[in-house]
Amino acid sequence: MADTKDQGRSTIDNATERGRNVTPNSGNMGSGTQTNRGMGGSMDGAAGAATGITDTVRQTAETAYNAATDFVSGAKDKITNLTSDAGNMAQQATDRVQEWAGDAYQCTTETMKNFGGEVTGIVKRYPIQSVLVGFGIGLLIGRTVRST
Repeated sequence: MADTKDQGRSTIDNATERGRNVTPNSGNMGSGTQTNRGMGGSMDGAAGAATGITDTVRQTAETAYNAATDFVSGAKDKITNLTSDAGNMAQQATDRVQEWAGDAYQCTTETMKNFGGEVTGIVKRYPIQSVLVGFGIGLLIGRTVRST
């Protein structure tokens, strides 16, 4: 960023110096005759006007350059803020998903423990019927696997 700014300023300075170097040479173009001497004041006035125009152009270019630099800097700050906000939102979402997954794991664990306890209680109360139900489920699974 600083390199671009320095390069822009040096380009403006070079253009200003070229403009200043052109105007003094134009005043020396024929200083040997009486008619040209009378025009010397006009040439000096023209040189002064050219220098004034060059300074005005330089100031305008510097103003435009500074405005562009400020705009780019502001855009950079906004992008930095947006990326920071997006990162914070992603972290919050990650935390919420982890919390939800932990809660789901605990709920599933408790449900399976309760289910296992209930099945064990039923098998203890009805042992023969439980064996017959298990045998029947095994036959159904066997037939399903064999047919596919």
